[in-house]
Amino acid sequence: MAMDLNAKAAYIRGLMTGMDFDADSKNGKVIAAMMDLLEEMAAQVTEHDNALDQVYDELETLDQDLDDVVSDIYADEDEEDAEDDSTMYEVTCPNCGQISTLDEETLMDPEGDLVCPHCGATFDIELEGTEDDSAEETDKQDH
Repeated sequence: MAMDLNAKAAYIRGLMTGMDFDADSKNGKVIAAMMDLLEEMAAQVTEHDNALDQVYDELETLDQDLDDVVSDIYADEDEEDAEDDSTMYEVTCPNCGQISTLDEETLMDPEGDLVCPHCGATFDIELEGTEDDSAEETDKQDH
């Protein structure tokens, strides 16, 4: 836009130069002063436009840097949340009495038997509350 203003001001100046323009007449002095003002305004707009472009570039850089900082800060929390999502359970081996920690997926796998990492014994577990839960479900179905 600003370059268009400078080009237009130069075009008007060229028209004034190309015609028999009397800059010494009363009307000519006014038109010449207006032309000078127009050229100064076009130059100021160009200067402000260039400064604004620079500010936008710097703002874009700051925005990208801020995004990097935010992702660095919250990436650690996201990793911690992912670790916290898997609930761990303690299981006591009926053979050796050692306590092992298992995740919910391993514990609830109906196909897999649990193997003690300490003694190698294979065993099944009963989850606490499963008998009560199934009795309550049966009572609810009867009523």
